[in-house]
Amino acid sequence: MRWYVLHVLSGYEEKVANAITHMMEYGQLGSDVTDIVVPCERKLENVRGKRKTTTRKIFPGYILVQMTLDNSNRYLLRQVQGVIDFVKSADNPQPLTEDEVNQIFGRMGKETAEIETSYNVGDTVKVLSGPFAEAIGKVREIEPERHKVKIMVSIFGRDTQVELDFEQVELFDASKSAAKSESEQE
Repeated sequence: MRWYVLHVLSGYEEKVANAITHMMEYGQLGSDVTDIVVPCERKLENVRGKRKTTTRKIFPGYILVQMTLDNSNRYLLRQVQGVIDFVKSADNPQPLTEDEVNQIFGRMGKETAEIETSYNVGDTVKVLSGPFAEAIGKVREIEPERHKVKIMVSIFGRDTQVELDFEQVELFDASKSAAKSESEQE
């Protein structure tokens, strides 16, 4: 049994996996197909100052199938609605190497969620809380392992580096700020 990659329509990964699972349950694929996986990982995102855990597909448009490849099950899997084809080399489906499989499943099995921010180094951000609330600054450094961001803010006319938690800042949208100040003037 080897792991093969099926290229599917993006957004149809779960539907295709369910259809293949259904085929397995009703014996249409025999014992040649043993497992179907939609590779996903957990991400910890910062949305408006709040942490939110989401599940994201590692490879959108692809699913993994553990199987013994023969012409009949290759044909049956290609007929499933939403399947484009196997990932292949020179017209033959290419199995994943052991290292590739270990790397994918290792990434899926992470206990701690990876933090993803809506800002990058060089972006302008607004401080949401703490002694520098409402201050605007530029991101200087992001430390994902510590959940910290270092920004440069102007204090008494001098640029000062400040270290804050990810939740304390958000990407600054100048258009929203301008619209808000216009409505306050009226």
